[in-house]
Amino acid sequence: MAVIPVRLSDDDVKGIDLLVKRAGSSSRSKIIRDILQEHLARKLSGDLDVSDLVRDLMRASAGGQEPVKLQFKTSATKAVSEGRD
Repeated sequence: MAVIPVRLSDDDVKGIDLLVKRAGSSSRSKIIRDILQEHLARKLSGDLDVSDLVRDLMRASAGGQEPVKLQFKTSATKAVSEGRD
């Protein structure tokens, strides 16, 4: 397990202490880990493991196939340059 030093505001510490009391937990660290795990699970729930898809696309490309064809309403150059404003 890694140790990551983090600075928290006094209000955040008070909130964590309140959660420690409510949960009957023995430590701030456990509460912070629980909060972080819940937050990460929520934020990452939509992420998919695309490694199989990437591997299939790479095989198709290596085999001389065109696995993906992108079509733009404008030129690729213009589409890329629009993102550089």
